[in-house]
Amino acid sequence: MRLFELQRYYSWIIDRFHISTQMYQLRRYGKYYDFRWLEDRLLPLGFRLVFCTRTAVSFEAARAERLKISGNRSQYDDLQAFVTEQELLDDLIGKSALPTLKVDISDNDVSNAVEKIADWLEQTGGLSVPTEPGSVAT
Repeated sequence: MRLFELQRYYSWIIDRFHISTQMYQLRRYGKYYDFRWLEDRLLPLGFRLVFCTRTAVSFEAARAERLKISGNRSQYDDLQAFVTEQELLDDLIGKSALPTLKVDISDNDVSNAVEKIADWLEQTGGLSVPTEPGSVAT
């Protein structure tokens, strides 16, 4: 966290950060870790969450595409595990204090998803540095 505070004028894209940690700890150990302290420090820096989701029925088609390049094909044998994880992530993200955009990528239209994300970032001030600590447009 301190690195982000020291480098506040950098742009960061962080995949699977604290929400993913919460999910793993809940699923693996039944333990919930409260990262509100972390979000309270991320918020003034302008951090946001982008949650890419898909419908449960679209996982089959996504698996077919992923198997074309996967080095570990067996990890996609149980699609229900992905659906369950997505549901838990959705619940955890719903409790987050960070501004959040949920993007459905069931259609695999990456260009459209990128446009939605870019538009949202622009609309919410996510493409500029917050002018004052704690000033995040939502």
